[in-house]
Amino acid sequence: MSATLLINALREAMQRNDQAAITHVVAEMQPADIADFARYEAAYTVLSLLMLLPEAQRGPTFGYLETEQQRDIASKMTDEELGKLAASMDADERADLFHLLEPARQPAVLRQLSQRDRDDLRKLASYEEGTAGAVMTSEYVAVQADIDVAEALSLLRASAPDAETIYQIYCVDAHGRLMGVVSLRQLILAAPHLPVADLMVKDAVFLNTDTPQEEVSRQIAHYDLLALPVIDENERLVGIVTYDDAMDVAEEEATEDMHKGVSVGKLEGSLRTVSLFELYRKRVVWLVLLVFANIFSGAGIAYFEETIEAY
Repeated sequence: MSATLLINALREAMQRNDQAAITHVVAEMQPADIADFARYEAAYTVLSLLMLLPEAQRGPTFGYLETEQQRDIASKMTDEELGKLAASMDADERADLFHLLEPARQPAVLRQLSQRDRDDLRKLASYEEGTAGAVMTSEYVAVQADIDVAEALSLLRASAPDAETIYQIYCVDAHGRLMGVVSLRQLILAAPHLPVADLMVKDAVFLNTDTPQEEVSRQIAHYDLLALPVIDENERLVGIVTYDDAMDVAEEEATEDMHKGVSVGKLEGSLRTVSLFELYRKRVVWLVLLVFANIFSGAGIAYFEETIEAY
């Protein structure tokens, strides 16, 4: 069944409040398609839907929604619902959710997480907004450079279920400092006894935690990579930025540049949720300028009408 038909089926099931039908329909849907349905629904409707979704779909679906819609939905969640949502999210998106919440509600998320996830969230949330540290994820695969291929593959199998990507494996020393990068293909094709250090690319491209986010997207696009490692001030590997997160950043930057280019202020919300007054306030100056430009251009054409007709 096509995504459009599934979205329509979901809408009908939601209108009937038929939980069995909802469960059946979403089982055939991708999180991005569920988010397409949710994007134009009321916050409480989306909240009800999110709580019906299995954990594997809940976090990703929420992640596809616009930031202001996420904030609106999160503000209406109970502490238990926030905890369920946070537990179903990848580490980087969980940190984004944490930033959306009022400080008084942030402990509700922390209480629902394991100690490991709690420490990880605190670390990711500590980086300044607009930097590589703020958009990176801690879910990656790293191995020590001095082990052999067989051991590296064993570690990869154990780490793969929680990793954002396994196509690039990062090599570190005993202190966690980035030494290089090796591809999954290289490991699979190499002899089991070969040291990983003999395979890795030593001059790997990397980002610092304070690298501006516009530079993050530029470097990933420039080097055509699926992800880039992020290191701290001590050259220790602390995370990676994936291609999809970098492209999200690039889209945000392009939208902001477009608004600046046409003298349109940034909306405090999405077009779906923002008030008519806010739309008017942000657009009125630009619209008035366009009206006057049209008047003057019309007057100019009228003034030279006889000359134009002569040609």
